[in-house]
Amino acid sequence: MENEVKLFMVFDILGDTERTGPLLWQIKRERLEDVKNHIFDLILITRILKKFFPPTLDYDKMIDYIICHDLPEAITGDITKFEGVSDEERKRVTNLAITYLIKRFDGILPLNSILNNYENRADIEAKVVHMIDKVHSSTTFIKYQSEQDIDINNPNIIKELRNHPFVVQKIAEGKDIADIFFEFHMKAVDITDEECLKYGISKSEASKITNAIRAFASEIYSQKLRGKLLQFKKDFPKDAMRYNRKVQD
Repeated sequence: MENEVKLFMVFDILGDTERTGPLLWQIKRERLEDVKNHIFDLILITRILKKFFPPTLDYDKMIDYIICHDLPEAITGDITKFEGVSDEERKRVTNLAITYLIKRFDGILPLNSILNNYENRADIEAKVVHMIDKVHSSTTFIKYQSEQDIDINNPNIIKELRNHPFVVQKIAEGKDIADIFFEFHMKAVDITDEECLKYGISKSEASKITNAIRAFASEIYSQKLRGKLLQFKKDFPKDAMRYNRKVQD
């Protein structure tokens, strides 16, 4: 069990690894999302949407992808190109981390197939998880923007990020950070005709998948626009909350 425990502890590092995006955008919050939060959210979204997806999807495979897709970040950290790290360097250190993880732990989890198949979008399950992963980045910032008015002109936001052409265009249109992330990441929710052939699925099955993911993200965005996203606690049974140490709204 020595290696099993060590792998568990490698995963545990992800609970102390804050996602870089909110840090770069200077989000001020008592607690920012870490990579473990991100992993759990993807599992939850996938489970919630399961009834809308084609029954042919392999959920065990999807859960493996979700749990392991960011595992190399326990070693590398959450690196983004906006911090001046080249694509080549990010790929180099990520490959070193993947090689180590496979060599050390492939006998516990099939990390070779999980990590490489996800990276290459080798099957429809990897593609679905990738789309949900992208959407989750938008839903996180929709939540943060709903909690506070994020200063998109904060001088501490690195220029490479603030001056991204898409960001500049959307700011000129009067968009906030939630609008920007929603519009940008929703573009990734698509399964092309070529991918349908690659994955052996029909266009109808592809639409069923993308429609469900888009509907989920769109509803979160819609609730943000209507000022309703953070109102979900209002119908909690008050007496059940009497021992909650968090201050209630």
